[in-house]
Amino acid sequence: MLKLDHEIVNVHAAAFLLGAAGLLSRALGVLRDRMLAAHFGAGRELDIYYAAFQIPDALSVVFLLGAGSAAILPIFQEYLARDREEAQRLISRIFTIFLVGALCVAAVAFVLAPWLIRVIVPGFSSEERTLTVALARIMLLSPIFLGLSSILSAVNESFRRFLAYASAPILYNIGIIVGIGVFMPLMGFIGLGAGVVLGAALHYAAQWRAVALLGFMPRLVFFETDVGMRRIVRLSFPRVLSVGLSHLTIVALTALGSTLTEGSIAIFRLAQNLYFFPVGIFGISYSIAIFPSLGAAALRRDAGEFFRELFVGIRSILFWIAPSITIFVVLRAHIVRSALGAGLFSWEDTRLTAASLGVLALAMAGGSLTSFLIKGFYALEDTWRPFFINIASSLISIGAAAGFVWWLTGVSASRTALLRFLRIEDIAHPEVLGLSFGLAVGLTVDTFLLYWALVRLGRRVFHASGGRLPARPHAIKIGVGARPIVEICFAALVAGAAAYLVRASFSETLPLITFLRVITQGFLAGLAGIAAYFATLALVKNEDITALFRSTRRRLFSVGILPKSWNGEQIG
Repeated sequence: MLKLDHEIVNVHAAAFLLGAAGLLSRALGVLRDRMLAAHFGAGRELDIYYAAFQIPDALSVVFLLGAGSAAILPIFQEYLARDREEAQRLISRIFTIFLVGALCVAAVAFVLAPWLIRVIVPGFSSEERTLTVALARIMLLSPIFLGLSSILSAVNESFRRFLAYASAPILYNIGIIVGIGVFMPLMGFIGLGAGVVLGAALHYAAQWRAVALLGFMPRLVFFETDVGMRRIVRLSFPRVLSVGLSHLTIVALTALGSTLTEGSIAIFRLAQNLYFFPVGIFGISYSIAIFPSLGAAALRRDAGEFFRELFVGIRSILFWIAPSITIFVVLRAHIVRSALGAGLFSWEDTRLTAASLGVLALAMAGGSLTSFLIKGFYALEDTWRPFFINIASSLISIGAAAGFVWWLTGVSASRTALLRFLRIEDIAHPEVLGLSFGLAVGLTVDTFLLYWALVRLGRRVFHASGGRLPARPHAIKIGVGARPIVEICFAALVAGAAAYLVRASFSETLPLITFLRVITQGFLAGLAGIAAYFATLALVKNEDITALFRSTRRRLFSVGILPKSWNGEQIG
């Protein structure tokens, strides 16, 4: 039985654990959203709940990145390699400074909440804004707990205690579910905020327990700085600005949604949560699992190893995300109805959310790769480039959303064709789709720009340091060329076609009348799509599917030296 202090050094095993935990966390997130949708429907109450999240979410962005493991991890690893006591003092200094700073920022946000909410949701009435402010103020404790948890996660990641890292989001969602099912009946609407705070406290507790077992618990110290602290600030500050811009994009889309018909914010956020299901399982999991190896290769100035981990990581993420895109597009209505179709969540709500999900699914590859690419910038200790790229992509996203909303409010042949394709041509107010289109366009642009900039940065950094750099990093002879990616994309299209054919074949024999039939039809169509995907890759003898079959025959969890080859073999 795995314990919180169990070390997992195999990259595939770590990614598998994080992916499995991500799957459970996302499943609990779907249960959470289903409970909310069933109780409120896509109406103004759910709009208020998601709008109230904007202030604590903004603080979470600042806190999780300013004190985040991605900024702390490479510096902490250097200190740990030299002196364990000095590494613990570094964590203590970070913990103390963050705690005091977070409490001060949260206090300021508490006071300014009425003004901030007025800016965030200009379309709300006075009474709706008052309730939003009350809920937001309660939830201000959550980013403090999450920020402290992020500091401790750097220690757990360094010692490869991925189980503690993986269990924290699960506990977070459990806390919110308790808020919906227990606190809300007792306390009313503000019980939702109490559940969020409970979830954040449980998130912190999971990391705290593992760090305590390692003997690395931080202590409150006087405000001290050293070279390591200054490097962390230098690394995290532009990243805070960069992702802060991304969150401001969501705030801007929320503000735009508040001016549309009631329930628009809820539909957008519910679709976004479902979109994050595969993104969190595959994109985030591989990003976290590979980051220590990327950082170590960059520290050694080993260009070959760095680009090997980078490009195979990209391909590995696409291996799982590509079929997710096509299956989510084909089965979007089944997914939404199965996940959210209960209580007050109507069929019209389902169709609009499904259409929004279909649009967002097109950006799944971008959403998954963005996190991974940014880890590459962190490994090279350059976070200003992503900041400037995020400025451009955020502006594009907001502008595209406004443009699509304007276009969807009008009348044109192209608008009619799109709505007919998405099967919502009879819905009076489809303007909420503009929010999803804007986000999808911004994410796609962001990914391409980040990839281009990271490859150029890597070439320059390794060349300047005297590291051995292949003339063409893309052509490293580890099968990272274009052919495997083309095979993955082709197999994903086959998977989508197979899922569509199975779904269509059931349209007469198994009509979508009951929840059980929706689940059954969606499950069988999805299963056919997945089977077609793997069968197609096996027929073309794709390298990724061969490596996957090999790795499943080995023990996933093993204690040894961190492998340098992607197929799970250990050396040394």
